[in-house]
Amino acid sequence: MRAMVIEPTANGTVLKLVDIAEPALGPGQIRIGVRAASVNRADLAQRAGAYGPAPGTAGAPVVAGLDAAGEVLEIGERVQGVRPGDRVMTLADGGLAEQVVVDAGLAVPIPGDWSYVEGAAAILGLLTEHNALRTVGRLQPGETVLIHAAASGVGLIGVRLAKHFGAGRIIATTRAGRGQDLLVSLGVDHLVQPRQGSFAAAVLEAAGERGVDVILDHVGGPYLEDNLRVAAVKARLVGIGRLGGAVGRLDMEALAFKRVQLTGVTFRTRTIQEKVEVVRALRTDLDLDEAATELRPVVDTVAPWDRIEQLHAAMAAGHHLGKMVLEVPTTTA
Repeated sequence: MRAMVIEPTANGTVLKLVDIAEPALGPGQIRIGVRAASVNRADLAQRAGAYGPAPGTAGAPVVAGLDAAGEVLEIGERVQGVRPGDRVMTLADGGLAEQVVVDAGLAVPIPGDWSYVEGAAAILGLLTEHNALRTVGRLQPGETVLIHAAASGVGLIGVRLAKHFGAGRIIATTRAGRGQDLLVSLGVDHLVQPRQGSFAAAVLEAAGERGVDVILDHVGGPYLEDNLRVAAVKARLVGIGRLGGAVGRLDMEALAFKRVQLTGVTFRTRTIQEKVEVVRALRTDLDLDEAATELRPVVDTVAPWDRIEQLHAAMAAGHHLGKMVLEVPTTTA
């Protein structure tokens, strides 16, 4: 089968379409004929070698991509609830291949009126933001939510989930000229453009004296100090991304006085079973078919998979609004 492989060179990495062996199918796994996979900022870290090989693949070609959407081609022993022909979206180490094999518990049915492109655009953001907002952040109806870098592909899904789960007030930070109209249309109540890196005064003006109950931070270290300033007593601060850097200043007095829960989340250090639990929590808490229109992902760009270098460059530049998706040509029946 063909796959988009990351190859090291003297000047960094390049991506090449090459022929590799089809992955073996084991018990509890499903084989998916991939139709689309999304482009994520984490892909750039993967190319830089930050992730290393997936478990059990040392010495094998490193296939690009962290998710996939497609049709189930084959199921392994002990698989229940998934059948050949099902349309699914999933986390996948090496999603940019004609086929991927994943644990059946990672597969999420694609809503009936979503395309494969929309499935690929949604899955990583849905799992990331639901885990942050509901499992870790424990959002309750009526609470105030602050979402940083809300115009990112993942951030936009966070806004939609916060609206769906009844947030009383949604505050979003974004840079000037970055998706303000779109964010308002998706349910953001207050937009804040950080000035000289600070947003505390503007957020507190929007949130009121009590502060913010749940903070989804995709920016990282530079925002840590202000996050503590705007946090309500018993707030939940969830560190998701590090767009602005990994190191910040932590006021331990504010952390203790407000009894803030500070938690970092990532898929990089989770076991397969832990990832399956994230998927199970999403599917238990959310009826995607009923919420399909409300949670439909925002897609910025759709391109054939041989344009991956251009889309990676666009991701690095940050000029897109919504998800960028690569389509994989169909070669299997």
